[in-house]
Amino acid sequence: MKLLFENWRKLLKDNNIVQFPHQPKISEDDLQFVIQLEDQIAQRLAALHNNMASIPPEDIEKLEQILFDVERLLKK
Repeated sequence: MKLLFENWRKLLKDNNIVQFPHQPKISEDDLQFVIQLEDQIAQRLAALHNNMASIPPEDIEKLEQILFDVERLLKK
């Protein structure tokens, strides 16, 4: 245990600590943008298909993929 603390102190002293990558996060403004985008696209799809229930599952899957890609691009 003593050796562990000594090595840790050396790492701190020499600034040799490995920084792990942080998890990218999306800002609150960007998240709100994605939510509004989803709502607008869903409304347009519903208008094209006369109602939400008539939207084909394939179109909903495509919408989900687009939103996932947009959110991923906005993560920092």
